[in-house]
Amino acid sequence: MNAEPSTGRTPASAEAGTAAAPGPGAAASGRPVSGPPVALVAGASSGIGAAVARRLAARGSAVALVGRREAELKEVAETIRAAGGTALPLALDLAEPGVPAEAVAATAAGLGPVGLLICSAGAIRLAAIHETEEPHWERQLRVNLTVPFLLAREVLPGMRERGHGWIVNIGSGVGSEVVPGSGGYGVSKHAVHRLTELVHEENRDLGIRAVTVAPGWVSTRLAARPADLGVSAEEVLDAEDIADTVAWLLDRPARMSVGPLVRVEPSASRAAAGDAMTRHLTRSRTKGTGPAAKETP
Repeated sequence: MNAEPSTGRTPASAEAGTAAAPGPGAAASGRPVSGPPVALVAGASSGIGAAVARRLAARGSAVALVGRREAELKEVAETIRAAGGTALPLALDLAEPGVPAEAVAATAAGLGPVGLLICSAGAIRLAAIHETEEPHWERQLRVNLTVPFLLAREVLPGMRERGHGWIVNIGSGVGSEVVPGSGGYGVSKHAVHRLTELVHEENRDLGIRAVTVAPGWVSTRLAARPADLGVSAEEVLDAEDIADTVAWLLDRPARMSVGPLVRVEPSASRAAAGDAMTRHLTRSRTKGTGPAAKETP
């Protein structure tokens, strides 16, 4: 069942915690200073997005947490602040018109210009193409592809002007395979891989790097439960594995280009993303529950 959007919108100035003054990524003038970049994490209330946000904060970045579930965002923000970091929760539905620009503007106002964009929000509904309803198709393309495009379009001019920046999209191993039943999810994740390649090629000589991290099966609320498919939980990736990957990418020297597609898979072949998705869809149909529909909050 799809998560319900939050009805609240959090003023940046009220929730930045210790960051009432400009954060560690910006001077009072709004211009960047040396140090970890200000990060905006889309889909930060749980799973991969939350894990990456916590890791970036531990590395010294002030982090804007964007998602639809205000209570969960605040919980992530509190864990970051308790560890000495700076977090700004922004309860927003990025799929709504104009909201990506609003999120970037609120981040800049509360923390400073965005130097690191992480797009981890996602929507999934597994179905064969002939079974896919138009609203489900549109929602997946909007959340998985259009939102990363709109956020990149907002942050790239500033990154180009400053001569530095990172854009990291969380894709999927399914985006690199043809998995029957992956429907709009598979199509949108394949397309976001190409979007990242374009951003990379258009900006690589301007100090900006764009990478898609494409995980295999990760134990999150969007994925099938390992036990349901006869797989040990220890064989499946967790959100911290993806946070580790993002941190590793950010530590590469400026002369090095990695990607723009980086796949991260479980070692066990029976935990491969494509096979797992096929088994999950088959199991759902056998049980009569229909295609699985989930969305990051």
